[in-house]
Amino acid sequence: MPAWLQTVLTSNVTWAVAALAVAYLLTLGGIPIYTWWERRGAGLIQRRPGPNRRGPYGLIQPIADAVKLAVKEDVVPEGAHGLFHALAPMLVMTVALTTFAVIPWSGNVSLFGKSFRLQVADLNFGLIYILAISSIGVYGVALAGWASNNKYSLLGGLRSAAQMISYEVAMGLAVACMFLVFQTVKLDQMIDAQVGPLWHWGVFKAPLAFLIFVAAAYAETNRVPFDLPEAESEIVAGYHTEYSSLRFGLFYMGEYVHMAITAAVTVIVFFGGWRLPWVTTVGRYGSLLPWFLFLISIVSVIVAWDTMRPARRAVTKGNILFALILAATALVSIGLGLFLLVSHVPPWAVSLSAVVSQLLVFLVKFIVLFWMFIWIRWTMPRMRYDQLMRLGWKVLLPIGLANLALTSVAVLLGWI
Repeated sequence: MPAWLQTVLTSNVTWAVAALAVAYLLTLGGIPIYTWWERRGAGLIQRRPGPNRRGPYGLIQPIADAVKLAVKEDVVPEGAHGLFHALAPMLVMTVALTTFAVIPWSGNVSLFGKSFRLQVADLNFGLIYILAISSIGVYGVALAGWASNNKYSLLGGLRSAAQMISYEVAMGLAVACMFLVFQTVKLDQMIDAQVGPLWHWGVFKAPLAFLIFVAAAYAETNRVPFDLPEAESEIVAGYHTEYSSLRFGLFYMGEYVHMAITAAVTVIVFFGGWRLPWVTTVGRYGSLLPWFLFLISIVSVIVAWDTMRPARRAVTKGNILFALILAATALVSIGLGLFLLVSHVPPWAVSLSAVVSQLLVFLVKFIVLFWMFIWIRWTMPRMRYDQLMRLGWKVLLPIGLANLALTSVAVLLGWI
């Protein structure tokens, strides 16, 4: 290997930039996919096609929607506070993006005698940092409601603030239980504590804490059945009623970024992060990459066949191009997988393969948990506001306190 390439691979800046690239691909880059996925998922659940006209499977539709949103007029209502009206969506989006800095996307791998991990910032208080930073997002929502000079926007902002305060208490109790279980607040150490059999995952050690955490997380992301701050049947669109163009787009993107960070944190705390059950050593992940590549090739072939199957009413040029891209992906995946299996791979390549395998494991878990947001939104009805408050203060709070006490006793007795 050339000396310059070795210098690049052993630079902490390189690994931090790589982790930052992964984070932004899952947030800013993933937003078009998330919007398409939600609309297609809604169509699947409601037994209708969903977007299926612009591109194969409607994949170009999110791009068309983004362009349409960008060219719309940016309207600021008369009487609104201009500075705070503009600042609110930026605050929501900035807070959402900042939290990804402490997410460990892989474990420690050895490369040329040094140890590296896909993580931007390795803080000793990682999970506390995420909870603290994400709670600032409610200031942007409340600011938008106040600065818009609209009674519906103000109601939405006040609802969001009350909802955040109510459910952060329950979420804090659930997280405190996991602090007791894992005896740490560092995210990478939480993942390491879940090594071994499947029942070492946090969801099996503290199932009640998982349920409380998920309910509170859905409330803090303003998703159905907890989307009262923007309930269109009651207060038009809530805090973003008076927003248009890219400012509305920032609120729209911020919601999906909050969903992504919630899914990532849930993967780390309750589902073992990048770890697979019974795979105890980091080195074994390097040997798993060829099999992941074969799986990717199988999925690509199935989707390519579905794109070109005769049952479709029309096969467009876009469908043909999409099928060719998938076929090329399958061929490259098979070729690279066979190369890794039959050839002698140097240790540095094994280490990089382990990082890619760990990242793929993390992404699969992330996708499953993100789908839960979509599934629940299009399955459950919206709650009344008094029911929302009652659930937070009279149900989740007492259960969270009892669960914290039981978890403390179980940890002291060595049951967990």
